[in-house]
Amino acid sequence: MFLQLALVSLVGAVPSLAWSIGQQVNSTSGPITGHAADWKPDVSEYLGIPFADPPIGNLRFAAPKPFKSEKAINATTFGLGCPENVGGLAATMKNVGEDCLTLNIWTKPQTGEKSKAVMIWIYGGGFGSGKSSTPTYNGARLADEHDVVVLSVNYRVNIYGFPRAPFAADFNPGLLDQRAGVEWARDNIAAFGGDPKRMIMFGQSAGGGSVDMYSFAYSDDPIVHGLIAESGTASNPSGPPQNYSASWWESSRSLGCGGIEAGEATLACVRSKTWQLVTDIVPRRGVTANLGAGNFGPTIDDKVVFSDYNKRRAYGAFAHIPMLVGNTNYEKGFYENLAKQRGETLPAGYRPPELDGCGPHASSLSYRKAGVASWRYLYSGTFANNTAPGAGHGDEIALVFGTIDHPSKRKSTSEEGKLSLYLRTAWTTFAKDPVNGLTKLGWPVYDEKSTDPTLVRLGGKESSAVAYELRSKYDKGCSS
Repeated sequence: MFLQLALVSLVGAVPSLAWSIGQQVNSTSGPITGHAADWKPDVSEYLGIPFADPPIGNLRFAAPKPFKSEKAINATTFGLGCPENVGGLAATMKNVGEDCLTLNIWTKPQTGEKSKAVMIWIYGGGFGSGKSSTPTYNGARLADEHDVVVLSVNYRVNIYGFPRAPFAADFNPGLLDQRAGVEWARDNIAAFGGDPKRMIMFGQSAGGGSVDMYSFAYSDDPIVHGLIAESGTASNPSGPPQNYSASWWESSRSLGCGGIEAGEATLACVRSKTWQLVTDIVPRRGVTANLGAGNFGPTIDDKVVFSDYNKRRAYGAFAHIPMLVGNTNYEKGFYENLAKQRGETLPAGYRPPELDGCGPHASSLSYRKAGVASWRYLYSGTFANNTAPGAGHGDEIALVFGTIDHPSKRKSTSEEGKLSLYLRTAWTTFAKDPVNGLTKLGWPVYDEKSTDPTLVRLGGKESSAVAYELRSKYDKGCSS
């Protein structure tokens, strides 16, 4: 069954309330003033809003604490990016620092629904890098043309978000940052025209894995009502926290704080060092490291990261809210390019195990077995300006955000534009109605055993087409 893409009309400009673009909004963080988005001037853009206290001093490696200020917040520029794993190059990093727990909002309350669906973006980067200010993640077009509010959350990565110190109060402050961002949205998004009862999370790569892990960590109180995991799902780590601690001891010793023999004293010592020095002692991760299995990444704590995701999937121990999950048809293309840039060579037959079709298959199937609506996609869009044999890891992101023709980007093709419109429509339709939205667009819910195709393939070579296919074509070797 093969259906051509049908262009969907955009949201009409129907006034909903009096609103001055970038107007001051009161929040739990304090009064916030934004401005008009330079790319889409009818959209109010609020950038760099602090949602947690700066994680410095004794708050380095600690759970986030809510930020509160009586002073007005000028939210017209992006906040700092959190320190990334760049391998001894901290001095060259611009607009980066530890005071990085901020979020960004794009909204257009003057038109459309009075209380809009909210899309909370979690970026990827292997838990060692990533920032919400990346131009690809600009939410202005989604807000402008699809009547949603977009919110992106900065969270700690690298050693700061996942210290792997065996005595730390929290092993995964980076994931706790994400939860704090969702809680901030719950408490404040109504003032920006959003509906706190119509929020979803969506993310890609480590962000997709985060979204899936979130559903297990907060199964009883997810706050959000839908999940989209792009090229990343929760997977079982290889061992308990003590098996991860070698990275902490090695880093501590390199900083002059001693190793395992110094014990808990290393925590205060490492906290006393500058972030530039701490960042520089963390070795750069190799291209072929599995998601979250490099030097610093999600660590089993049985609070937000678990050792038994396969068992929990079988028992349905996750938030029973609809999920859209998928991947690209040539994930390793990204890794091939990255390996080439770094002078590394991928092993013969390399297939990123956490990113191929088996993860999305297992995730979607578990939701369906629990009686929860779930859809599964495969993105395969390639165009004249992309000569790769398939869609690489992350190739769909700019189309989902509609930033393919952002001023910072290369020129897109007309077919790419058509497919972008379809993806934006699908993602925002899901956000507005996670239970029935995609069904109304004609998408079949995922069914592993159906004789009818239920895997949604998005795009193809110079094609904005949408097709429904059998999953077995893509999941050879995946267990059911």
